[in-house]
Formats: sequence, C-alpha cells, structure tokens
Amino acid sequence: MDGSGEVTPSRLRGAGRPSTVAPYAPEVAQWLREDPDLPGVEILQRVRVAGYRGGKSALYELVRRLRVGRSVDRSRRSLQK
Repeated sequence: MDGSGEVTPSRLRGAGRPSTVAPYAPEVAQWLREDPDLPGVEILQRVRVAGYRGGKSALYELVRRLRVGRSVDRSRRSLQK
C-alpha cells in the first residue's frame, strides 16, 4: 500500500522473486489441451527435461490453476448449448 491506503500495482502482483514456473505455463497448457488427464507427476518430469529447476509445489499450483480454468471453460460451453 502507498501512503493513501491504496493498493499499488506492485502489491497486486505479489511480493518476492519472479515465478520460476511462469515461463513453462504455455507449454503446460498445451500439454493439458492435448491430454486433459495428464498426471501432474508426468508434467513435472517433462518440464524438468525442458530445464525447469523450481519446486514441485509451484508447478502443481500452476497445473491446478490451468485445470480449473479449463473446467470453467467447459461449463461455459455447456451452458451455451
């Protein structure tokens, strides 16, 4: 927050280091589009081969967010039919 009590843009992004998993998000999203039931451990193995050196918790959180986004898209499509 700044002196006025408003939340500044940097606080909305979050504090700390940049995400180590963010550069892999497009690739993970593509894998999940190709195989929605792909296990998280398989995704972890694939990103490690691609050079990811971060923790598994960060990756699993990314996978969870991408899966939730996918299920929301599915429900929207089924409501439109």
